Amino acid sequence: MIYKFYRKIFELKDKASSKVRIWHLSLKYPNLKITGKTYIGKNCHIVCEDGGNMILQSAHINFGCFLHCSKNATLNIKSSYIGMYNVIVAAEKILITHSEIAEMVVIRDQNHNHNLSDTPISNQGFKSAPIIINKNVWIGAKSTILKGVEIGENSIIGAHSLVNRKFLKNSKIAGIPAKKIN
Repeated sequence: MIYKFYRKIFELKDKASSKVRIWHLSLKYPNLKITGKTYIGKNCHIVCEDGGNMILQSAHINFGCFLHCSKNATLNIKSSYIGMYNVIVAAEKILITHSEIAEMVVIRDQNHNHNLSDTPISNQGFKSAPIIINKNVWIGAKSTILKGVEIGENSIIGAHSLVNRKFLKNSKIAGIPAKKIN
């Protein structure tokens, strides 16, 4: 019986630590809005550059996640579960609504420009396009979502998939690159 009491104590401690992290981030980044029953786990690295707009509304951000919202970008995560060690980087716009994302998923709305000139890749800039993940989407572990993707509601993305194009609602997709299955 003591183990249940012990676990409950640490659950309460973890929730309190999340509240402290939320308070700290809200003071550090005025354009970061954290509302509802949002939880932020340990060892998360969250950055909202000046001029960026990040909204975490009733989101569960598990430990070790990296969220970055660039200047003039929008990152909006609403009523969603973000698994451990996810990387979500918005240079333009990423919207995630009422979805479940497993561990080690990468979501980036930009790619490096690359031409065959003598200019280093790091100086060639980026191309970006919005990512929209609609309601009731499940993204399997270690998947990657690239710029310009919209995933329709009630869709499932298999583990280790590379999603580089739009998929309609009720899609089951998997593979590299991801294709509709079934």
